[in-house]
Amino acid sequence: ILDGWRQALAGEENLTFNAGLALAGTELSHEPARTRGVAFGKDNVIPQAALASGGIRALTPGQLKRAVATMERITGEHLAGTGARFEFTEGYPPMPPTAGNEALLALYSAGSEALGFGPVRAVNPRRAGAADISFAAPYVRAAIDGLGLMGEGGHTVEETATMATLASQGKRAALLMLALARGAGPQ
Repeated sequence: ILDGWRQALAGEENLTFNAGLALAGTELSHEPARTRGVAFGKDNVIPQAALASGGIRALTPGQLKRAVATMERITGEHLAGTGARFEFTEGYPPMPPTAGNEALLALYSAGSEALGFGPVRAVNPRRAGAADISFAAPYVRAAIDGLGLMGEGGHTVEETATMATLASQGKRAALLMLALARGAGPQ
């Protein structure tokens, strides 16, 4: 089923999904709230149960809807003599690029350049993380993400914040807020 999803959705530009947790065995115990589980099985026994849990990121709500429909269809085509169930729980919504978002980023980038920090460009959507702003983005003229500290190892046990970027990021944000307060930006 997982490989069927991969094959069917491979052509969807900027769509990513992963099975961050996979368990199979004679016995399973899953703790979704803690994103963990335990499986028991033996090498010579076909697992009685399997579970995969993960995330999906799409660029637009329409793309997400199509991907979920494809996953549901493929799950329903499971092998004879087996059972399968697909459950989708909405998480961070997609945040599609808009003219307003691009204009706001251009204003932020202009402030960065004025400070001598160079231009700021949008990250490739396939590399973007889930952003809290995506919940508000459909209700505002413009939204951008990524104004916080820079760092490395994002979303891993090796994630670190580069404290030296606090001052430069703060100055960029301050100039953006000043420009917006003076009436610049998307209308």
